Amino acid sequence: MQLAEPFAMTQPAISRHLKVLENAGLIVRRIQGAKRPCRLSSAGIETVDRWLAMLRDALAQNYDRLDGVLADMVENGEELK
Repeated sequence: MQLAEPFAMTQPAISRHLKVLENAGLIVRRIQGAKRPCRLSSAGIETVDRWLAMLRDALAQNYDRLDGVLADMVENGEELK
């Protein structure tokens, strides 16, 4: 209930979201009586970080190519709209 309190979500909705994060390997949950404490999974977070780094690199390459295309257009006197 503590997790749901600050959000406009029900406790079952929070539980479903936590289950998705757990299945994705981003959090680890354990059972302690009636409680289910969670913690971030360092392995899951590292995987996401590597994936985001790959996307950042690809985006940087795309911008570099776009810079080249725009520079060529300016050199050739083409109008940029």
